[in-house]
Amino acid sequence: MGAELINTANVLIKDKVNSDLINKKRAKIAQNISKNIKIDGFRKGKVPLSVIESRYKDKITQDSQQEALNEKINDHLKKLNIELKNVIGSPIFLKYEIINDNIDFEVKLGILPKLDIEDISKFIPDIKLESISKDSINNKMEEFAKSNGKLIEVEKTLENGDIANIDFEGFINGEAFDGGKAKGYDLEIGSKSFIEGFEDKLIGMKKDQSKDIELKFPENYTAHLAGKDVVFKVKLNAVKKREIAKIDDELAKKILIQNDNATLKDLEEFAKIQLENEEKNKLINENKPKLVENLLSSIDFDIPENIIEQEMDIIFRNNIQKIKEEELKELQQDKNKAKEKRETFREEAQKSVKLTFIVDFLSKKNNISVSDNEVYQMLYYEAMMIGANPKELLENYEKNNVIPALKMTILENKVLNNLLESKLQNKE
Repeated sequence: MGAELINTANVLIKDKVNSDLINKKRAKIAQNISKNIKIDGFRKGKVPLSVIESRYKDKITQDSQQEALNEKINDHLKKLNIELKNVIGSPIFLKYEIINDNIDFEVKLGILPKLDIEDISKFIPDIKLESISKDSINNKMEEFAKSNGKLIEVEKTLENGDIANIDFEGFINGEAFDGGKAKGYDLEIGSKSFIEGFEDKLIGMKKDQSKDIELKFPENYTAHLAGKDVVFKVKLNAVKKREIAKIDDELAKKILIQNDNATLKDLEEFAKIQLENEEKNKLINENKPKLVENLLSSIDFDIPENIIEQEMDIIFRNNIQKIKEEELKELQQDKNKAKEKRETFREEAQKSVKLTFIVDFLSKKNNISVSDNEVYQMLYYEAMMIGANPKELLENYEKNNVIPALKMTILENKVLNNLLESKLQNKE
């Protein structure tokens, strides 16, 4: 019996909690309850312990066993010079047996990994930013003219490039979901503002026509919707066209609202900056998978096994929501098959957990954090993408405890973007 370091991130403890220690904890817990509890027929603080132990037997038993177990575990951690604040995740109990009021246990604990990454630059791909051509600037100016023109309703069948004014509501398994409804929403067909396939299936509709659109949310979508089949009930209220505005100083003033004296030259410079940012973001997104691959394959450290197991549970649960009913029934009836299915996600979970620790280390090293405002901005953007009410979407995320995962996603992107931007060069 005792404790041993399996590696720098995992501890195995085998020991016994004697009944004497549990009984001491039991007496202390009962005394604390008696000081604060009020029972009819007794003055506060004067309730006999026998009455307390009888009335709160289950709670006292559970709490005393837990406190005694925690004390034993903490004693072992101290001997290994491991601070309690560095113990992470839920423990994995390999054995927990109560025999004659004693507890025999074996438990694995996860320890916060220690990373030491001195030169991160060698893992970052070199990326070069192309110079922006005059033709690209002219095309962007034409886009400004088109997007800032006046909207007019037209009597025609909806085509690519038109603006569809729609009412819609999304349903999963026949039930409406939070944030999937809007009225009078102007959607440009071909803008890819909604999930793939939505805009294409609107093409050919006429004013006042209604239609059910059957789609599937992308696998990389918001966790509670990812991969699920969805039916959108849509009504087309109107077909609109946007008149093309004249490219002149007046357009510049309309777009550059903070500059009352904006000119066409200012607008061209603004177009160039936008194009440079678009190209930069494109290059960063294209090189992000390579950066992640380099980080995962080149940075080696021990990972807490309990965190991997927890991540496998999350991935497994999310996957279950997407599988067909026949396979789901099979997994529910055969525990071994369910275990085998869960095991298929181990590699994915290992990579996810490893990347999370790397991102956490780099965020602290480079003082990168995520504010609540950034979370709200992403939620607002996502709501606009699906035509949902931002407030309702936020409430749904909070109800399903999705905010921490969303915050981690934002942090991961900020850290990876920061690394790639550090290697970004202008191509001569």
